[in-house]
Amino acid sequence: MYSIYAQIILNNNSKSTDRIYTYGVGEEFIEKIKIGKRVKVNFARNKHIIDGLVVSLSSSSELENNKIKPIIDVIDDEVIIKEEMIKLCFWIRDRYICKYSDAIRLMIPAMMKYENNFIINVINSGFCEVSLNKKESNLFNILKDGTINLSKLKRLYKENDLYNLLTNLKDKNIIEIINEDVKKRGNYVKLIDLKEIKPIEEYNINKTINQIKVIEYLKKHGKTNINKLIRELNVSSAIINNLIKREILICDTVLYEEDEEDNIYIVNKVYLNDEQKNACNKIINNDKNVFLLHGVTGSGKTEVYMEVIEHYQKKDKQSIMLVPEISLTAQTIDRFKKRFGNKIAVFHSKLTKKEKFIQWNKVYNKEVDVIVGARSALFAPVRDLGVIIIDEEHEDSYKSSTSPKYDAIEVGIKMSVLLNAKLILGTATPSINTYNMALKGQIELIEMKNRAQNAVLPHIDIVDMSKELDKGNNTIISEALYESIKTSLNNKEQVILFLNKRGYSGFVSCKKCGHVSRCDRCDVSMTYHIRDNMLHCHYCGRTIKFMNKCPSCGSEKIEQFGAGTQHVEKLINHLFPNSIIERMDFDSMNNVDSYNNIYERFKNRKIDILIGTQMLAKGFDFPYVTTVGILSADAILNLPFYNASEKTFQLITQVSGRAGRGDKEGRVYIQTYEPNNFIINASKNNDYHLFINEELKLRKEFAFPPFINIINICTISKNEELAKKVSQDRYEELKECVKDLVKERSLLLYRPIPHNIYKVNNEYRINLYVKCSNYRMNDLKKIIRKSYMSNDIENIKISININTDTI
Repeated sequence: MYSIYAQIILNNNSKSTDRIYTYGVGEEFIEKIKIGKRVKVNFARNKHIIDGLVVSLSSSSELENNKIKPIIDVIDDEVIIKEEMIKLCFWIRDRYICKYSDAIRLMIPAMMKYENNFIINVINSGFCEVSLNKKESNLFNILKDGTINLSKLKRLYKENDLYNLLTNLKDKNIIEIINEDVKKRGNYVKLIDLKEIKPIEEYNINKTINQIKVIEYLKKHGKTNINKLIRELNVSSAIINNLIKREILICDTVLYEEDEEDNIYIVNKVYLNDEQKNACNKIINNDKNVFLLHGVTGSGKTEVYMEVIEHYQKKDKQSIMLVPEISLTAQTIDRFKKRFGNKIAVFHSKLTKKEKFIQWNKVYNKEVDVIVGARSALFAPVRDLGVIIIDEEHEDSYKSSTSPKYDAIEVGIKMSVLLNAKLILGTATPSINTYNMALKGQIELIEMKNRAQNAVLPHIDIVDMSKELDKGNNTIISEALYESIKTSLNNKEQVILFLNKRGYSGFVSCKKCGHVSRCDRCDVSMTYHIRDNMLHCHYCGRTIKFMNKCPSCGSEKIEQFGAGTQHVEKLINHLFPNSIIERMDFDSMNNVDSYNNIYERFKNRKIDILIGTQMLAKGFDFPYVTTVGILSADAILNLPFYNASEKTFQLITQVSGRAGRGDKEGRVYIQTYEPNNFIINASKNNDYHLFINEELKLRKEFAFPPFINIINICTISKNEELAKKVSQDRYEELKECVKDLVKERSLLLYRPIPHNIYKVNNEYRINLYVKCSNYRMNDLKKIIRKSYMSNDIENIKISININTDTI
């Protein structure tokens, strides 16, 4: 009979184990077990040992006691996921129709994810053997020859009590257990804290001056680096060790990164204008938790963010600052360090496992006040959250492309409720979904209509490219844009040119037979890259050598169609040979140092012309940029997405906003073959309200988000026939289950169709779309989970996306 039962989620990818299991907590673990710690348990009849996370504890269980297995070991000394974040995991699983384990992995850094790479060293072989029981002696006989890897030990000692016996030997100071992987990848520091906080007279010590100083310091500051404490209090390590020995203090060893130089020059705060002050006051003093900060480009939203962060910093609360691209991380860190010093942690996808683990520990130990990063920074182990800020909230990069396919905006809103924190969604071009929430009063709208420091919005011209053809100009650079670039360069100013297409040309075709070079693994044409003279697939990464002869008919009439950023780079180098020109796209930015290098050089005016894709549209703030060219505004407008108009308006407005951010007038040229298009003209006039009102009417009329939900279920397999069969079978099953919802006109089910790009990396993809009203979404998700998530199908992957962009 157990006095405590633990409800556990297993670290297992199988859909069949996607549920909560109950295990008994033995007497030896009662004091150690806590919600949010990881444990080791036996699973299945083969007594396989697996890791799991404790998500709740109870004093009773409906299961019979003889059917409940005991916990083998508790992995963590401290809680690694707090209860509110476990509740968030449950919400993510329900909202995005994923597994428990998928949601939990968002919270744990890779180096902590159930590491088994441990080594065991014997550190005291001269003990008195009578101090060991028979089982402990048997295990010691295996260990006594020296160091052994845990995985090898598990093969030699197959009893279920291995972890208990290892703990016993460790407690008796006979062995040490070391995570070999962590040891290889980083440095350690010791953190100390009070075991128990109570009045000074109740501590069983001599109460010397130095002892009192240490205790009072830890009461005020909490867990602290032991070296920092010794340095600041000028006490000896013997004082600390004596307090640890007397169990007044507890000590923890963690992986740590050496701090950068502390002497960062802190700049004075910028004086806020009336709009900025009003925004700060509303956010801090309003009872609501979620705010849409809608400010024109250059209105000074970042200063508002920093003011709010500082407010919560003074309250000893941490803040999370999300940016949509790694390219913005360097710029944001640069500005934030000038305001907050080294009290910043950084999270993004280019960090190594070691670097992520180091940053995770800094946040967990509350050594930083601000967490800056891309989407994943949302799940940093913040102890006391004051505010979440999501800058450029309209960006697609806030939606995860891997399971769980969560939306950081939605998750942020849920976190603000669970953690009673503020959430600021900042942008010059709000997403239609977010703005609709503001119109309905679900979130608070704050508008900033003017640029900061009396800067003015740039002058914008629409250039009709068909007239350029009439004038004999066949290039992608219009005459007006050329003259403006020349003027900016003559004035020692900078230029940004935007084209949302990588590579040199869009595709390569034979003019005689029409053959197009396509990827063998994917259902797409390959893109020519001039620098390596290769054809690249932008989906699977495959490359092949560019052929001067057609592989189909042997003709040499090979032509490249559609200009990419590399083509523009070559052309601009020809037109302006004395200028320093760089390109910023996925191909040229192959690591985080590439981003930082371009950012620093452009900021320091060592680059004259910067050519790039949509990376350039996201928050760059350079006062000497006076000319911006949007080379093909039609490229996104004509894509087959229901939100193509929204994305076009956002991109044009954001790219235009890079011009004239200092005291120099900015000029923007929008090149298009549709100069009378409503979206392009609304962008030119920076008229968001006109655009949003028209777009909302269309979305409502044709039943698109935010007025209805779209769920995309994609069946994926390397076996084409299997993908077709499973997709059709599941469609028929789903059709039967939702027939009542279809009758009441709250749901529309489409037949399975091939994905727009049917094959990627030799995997075939078949889409099934469902449109569903808001009030029936929970019913639909339960049906989908039962049909698609109840068990695994061999050689089949299922991807589920809520409110996908295409249909």
